[in-house]
Amino acid sequence: MRARAIAALLAAAACEAWAPGRSGGHGSTEPEAVPVTQAVPVAEVAEVALRLEAYEQQRHAAYDPTASRPWSAAAGAEPIAIAAVGEASAVGVLRGRNALVLLAASGAELARLEAPDDPVAVTVDPEGWIHALGSRGQIMRVRSDGATFGTPTRFELPDVRGGRDLLSVPGGLLVTDTDQGVLSVPMVGATAATAKPLAECGGPIGLAHAERLVASVCLFDRGLVLAELAEDGVGVLRTARVVHDGPWWSVAVARHHSGWILAGGGVEDHPLDRSDGSFGYVDPHVFVVHVSRCGSELCTRRIAAINVGEWGVVMPKWVGVEVLGDTAALTISGYGSDRLTRVEVGLDGQLGVPKHQTVAPGLRQLARVGQGWLGANPLLDRWVRIADDGDVALVVPPGPPDARDPSVRVGEALFFTTLLAPGAQSIGQRSRFTCETCHFEGTVDGRVHYTGRADIHAATKPLVGLFVNRPHFSRALDRTLAVMVDNEFEVANRGSSLGPLFTVSPADIPWLGALGVEVPLGPEALRRAFMDFFVAFDHETSPMVRARTDLNPTERRGAELFALHCESCHQARTVTDDPSTRVSPAGWAALVLSARGPLVWANEARVRTGIEPYVHPEGARVTSLRRLGLKRPYFTNGSARSLDEVLARVRLRPAFSHSGSDPSNGLDADSRRALRAFLVLL
Repeated sequence: MRARAIAALLAAAACEAWAPGRSGGHGSTEPEAVPVTQAVPVAEVAEVALRLEAYEQQRHAAYDPTASRPWSAAAGAEPIAIAAVGEASAVGVLRGRNALVLLAASGAELARLEAPDDPVAVTVDPEGWIHALGSRGQIMRVRSDGATFGTPTRFELPDVRGGRDLLSVPGGLLVTDTDQGVLSVPMVGATAATAKPLAECGGPIGLAHAERLVASVCLFDRGLVLAELAEDGVGVLRTARVVHDGPWWSVAVARHHSGWILAGGGVEDHPLDRSDGSFGYVDPHVFVVHVSRCGSELCTRRIAAINVGEWGVVMPKWVGVEVLGDTAALTISGYGSDRLTRVEVGLDGQLGVPKHQTVAPGLRQLARVGQGWLGANPLLDRWVRIADDGDVALVVPPGPPDARDPSVRVGEALFFTTLLAPGAQSIGQRSRFTCETCHFEGTVDGRVHYTGRADIHAATKPLVGLFVNRPHFSRALDRTLAVMVDNEFEVANRGSSLGPLFTVSPADIPWLGALGVEVPLGPEALRRAFMDFFVAFDHETSPMVRARTDLNPTERRGAELFALHCESCHQARTVTDDPSTRVSPAGWAALVLSARGPLVWANEARVRTGIEPYVHPEGARVTSLRRLGLKRPYFTNGSARSLDEVLARVRLRPAFSHSGSDPSNGLDADSRRALRAFLVLL
């Protein structure tokens, strides 16, 4: 049955028309079409489907969930962050090699230090001090003379468990923490004071600052938090929020005589439309906003909403802004595509002529160094040198050769770039997008979107950790990964002139060579690569359990309550659709506190729990609670914004429900506190 389902989908796709896309060039609004070759003949489709199903079963038979690696350990050198040090050098973070490196303007490595554990961010203050952040809250402080590093010092931020970004501001540092939002860390010389909350921000993923205005990107809140700092850099004078229907991914700020100009990348500010089965109105946009003081508050005015998808710039995770009089000069890089664009925007919203340059997909951050830019590219595992004269060079960080399977790397590119839908266009509701448009870094986008069915709305679910969590998605219609992967090719290419069956070649897409691809890859090889990626794309260690060996009394009480009220649905299995992997409560603590935390806390059944309207007549598939902090908002319909709301809505009688009117049938305050303490560990 499952193989026949894939065969039917592939056969339908094989009948779609194939036509070349419009070619483009410098200054064109349409990027060049990716060349493709003939689709798989219909006669071979059933055999392909059977091979993909058999391949998935082989991978499951050989897979050990307790021995899998987190994605950060499986993703190569991962140049993940970069910042300029003066005019002629930069400092970068190699997450996969736990290193802080000093780079010449060419991208050549000059010096290297051991970075804080699991390094994620780096910043340089006006005095030249370099600070690097580890996700577990360790900060390294060091200086450089442009040729080597000095002697570093290190200190801990004990309350930070999920550090993400770091920014130097007058008076100290700002840190984002996945659980606590934006934190202010005052500095007295080389000594850090206790971190204090600066702003509530759901899912903080980025920071920017210019002359006392701080902007933080809040993924779960689908917007920005703005704060004007006091002169000491600690107090907050004024605040504002910018909220869209779609999420933001990046932000930059520059001073303007009448206030500030900020620019950032995200999804167009429009409801997602799935009425025809595709993903409509999810084009990447860059927004330009004017910020000014309005008495005791900050006021914001949108200047421009630029559909950069029309230019072939997809997933703008980094945007630079420079104010030139009453004009904002933008530099925009697309993580999901190979285009860097520069354009000027007047304060009246008028756009200049964009100037495009072909670079490489995967640019996460850029730093202005010498006569050009240096970029951190974790997708290709390269530093990227982009010279002002147009020359582009990919620089391999020193170290052992990359031994990863090229198939996994191609699958990663299918997830994070437009390689999945090379013929997509930005016309009407049609959009250029990647999987990451709705699943940022494999997690969520904070949306509750219309599904296109009846009056059903649904919150986005994470795709990281998907391999052991089948059947997939809320309706549980994708019974296997093979079916799901083929469906993703079909949906992503719906409306495309190329269709879902195509072949890509390093001769036509040169950056594929950086992934180890030497020969053309057809539809079957691409689907297998996507499956290989999902097998490897596993969760990071829970930030709440690092260096833990035992549950505290509150957590133990929470585990007991979970066993009593929750585990009959959210079962302690390591593979969702395999009851034999269920673990008894006596074995929970060791697995929960392990580096892998492999329990999925789910099962394959659909259940009606009071969260309406139901996505399926039988209810919704029991969702996995693994890494619960990545799933906001909660419930299938996204009606709970926090874990506290989830627990407050529990009703125990006459039968367990996640929604009910009588609070006397709920959990008391102590029980909610204990359950929450256990749930955040998962």
